[in-house]
Amino acid sequence: MDLLKSNQKRHEIKFLINSKEKYELIEKKKLKKLFPDRIVESIYFDTKDFQFFNLSEEGVTPRFKIRLRGYNNQKLNNLEIKTTNNYHREKVTIKNFLFDNYELHKNLKKIGIQKIVHKKIRVKYLRSYYKLENVGRITLDRDIEFLSPEENFHNSKKIKQNILEVKVQKENIDKNYIEKIINLKETRFSKYCIGINCLRETN
Repeated sequence: MDLLKSNQKRHEIKFLINSKEKYELIEKKKLKKLFPDRIVESIYFDTKDFQFFNLSEEGVTPRFKIRLRGYNNQKLNNLEIKTTNNYHREKVTIKNFLFDNYELHKNLKKIGIQKIVHKKIRVKYLRSYYKLENVGRITLDRDIEFLSPEENFHNSKKIKQNILEVKVQKENIDKNYIEKIINLKETRFSKYCIGINCLRETN
């Protein structure tokens, strides 16, 4: 296992974007594509009583997201623990992580998370990667699908929204400036929380 810790204070600013707005942003702002598109797949963990979900819904900080992540239908062998504080996010990534319940909780304890967690949902989507001058890296997520962990992750639910995320590696950012450049208003959007709510509606 390889441990990577991001000590940079990263800001993530999210926007809901429709197809027309997406086209105008990419063409008019001349976004530079960084990498080929790829499928992103994650399994999210939470406590039995959904403590992380509730903290996220209420906007309470600090809060955590714990997930296994993989790409292009390969193994989900990256363990990621994201901490959201008042003004930034930090992420710890353990690469080449072979899932084991004991190893999962041992690693969580190393970074101060004492909770017992369980698989709650699988999230899958297609992601594009761009760079916008004077702003930073941008990702665009679409074809978002949520799958329940029961019955080998059957019972899926898809949503039509496209999610644009601006990722900025700076101590201080001007969100008004970024909103003006993007020509959209920031929104709070958690794929994990939306997915849990969607699957609850289908049950």
